[in-house]
Amino acid sequence: MRLRIHHRTEYRYSHPVRESENQLRLTPVSGRWQRCESSFISVLPATHLAHYPDLHGNTVHYFSLPEEHDYLVIDSRCTVITSESKVDYQNLPYGFLHKELGDNLKHTGLHPYLNNSQFIEVTPAIWREALDIQDKSEDVFETSYALMAFINENYQYLPGSTHVSTHANEVITGKAGVCQDFAHAMISYCRALQIPARYVSGYFYDPTHDHHLKGSRTSHAWVEVYIKDYGWIGLDPTNLKVTDQTYVTTAIGRDYMDVAPIIGTFRGHARSSMDVSVTVEQLIAE
Repeated sequence: MRLRIHHRTEYRYSHPVRESENQLRLTPVSGRWQRCESSFISVLPATHLAHYPDLHGNTVHYFSLPEEHDYLVIDSRCTVITSESKVDYQNLPYGFLHKELGDNLKHTGLHPYLNNSQFIEVTPAIWREALDIQDKSEDVFETSYALMAFINENYQYLPGSTHVSTHANEVITGKAGVCQDFAHAMISYCRALQIPARYVSGYFYDPTHDHHLKGSRTSHAWVEVYIKDYGWIGLDPTNLKVTDQTYVTTAIGRDYMDVAPIIGTFRGHARSSMDVSVTVEQLIAE
């Protein structure tokens, strides 16, 4: 599937600000299931963008605006080709058992996705709830799917009920939030059961006529769990889906702090407003 994505973020300030420093994680990764065909990021006021790979392999662009400005526009356009074989629904990765999870400790690359992080802190209460959801399952993928289904069925999708700095423990207590919160909650449950789980930021294409899937018109978040002999497989608790070729990954990390599309600071005493628009469309060869 060939997808074109346009992500535009516009900030307006009530008074001029200065010394704006920003990091962007807006460039789709290229790997096993997708290839970034083209990616272009522009910034107004115009400035130079540098880039580097972070510890998780994400492409990070950064820029500075030392002069005063009363607006900031970040415009990202990319084209991505995703693999039609991303998920084989006839051969999902069942067969890896909980009793084998100890083998993951031998892989140091999985350690960051098993431990607490800024938005994730496993407590005895979360561990007990995760065990209840697991019930009698001995299969890691079956348990992971059950955790996703529990969140989808028992959490309320409620924009405005949380903010970008809401901790997973607050979400699990309140059982409400948006895709970021659902991802954090699922990661907490998974790590409580020693299932390696990481946070994924990106987009997805909604082929339905009425765009009934949640999150298709903004940047989206979901979870990937590690299954031995298979690798990472994506689960979207917001929409109760195993991720497929309609999903595009821009960044992965321990939680939202590692993958935030835009992180910035500025100097000045000003109120700011933000307007974000995202479109994802399929390109059909003529």
